[in-house]
Amino acid sequence: MSSLSYNDLYRLFKKLDQNGDGLVSPHELQWLLDTMKVSSSVDDLQYLTGKTNLNFTEFLEFYGTITKEEKVTCDDESKSDLFKAFEMFDKNRDGLICHEELMEALSRLGLWDDKSNMDVKSMIKAYDANCDGFLDFHEFKKMMA
Repeated sequence: MSSLSYNDLYRLFKKLDQNGDGLVSPHELQWLLDTMKVSSSVDDLQYLTGKTNLNFTEFLEFYGTITKEEKVTCDDESKSDLFKAFEMFDKNRDGLICHEELMEALSRLGLWDDKSNMDVKSMIKAYDANCDGFLDFHEFKKMMA
């Protein structure tokens, strides 16, 4: 099984979280494991996780368990203030910040308006390490440092 990045796992979690409550159920996990050709039942998953639903941090731990990876997240990013700030910028919850989301967040903070000389596309480009036109959490963290 190939290793997924933190951002890939975040997007996967958001996709699995069909009702947007910030939790993934054993039924949703079963669908994921079925697509990975891993045999399991809902009861087995609930027993294995010890929970009826998993938040993102617990999902990362579960992923680490089934893939034998030691630790997926670093510095418990999902609970940090910086990660919460990232989520405020990432309005569509896809794990990436586009220039529209950055502009909107800066505007809400009173740091940008139509008369501003700020170029948000250039701001993103300056920190966009993988040149995809977006900021993922790690790129956002560097921008905020």
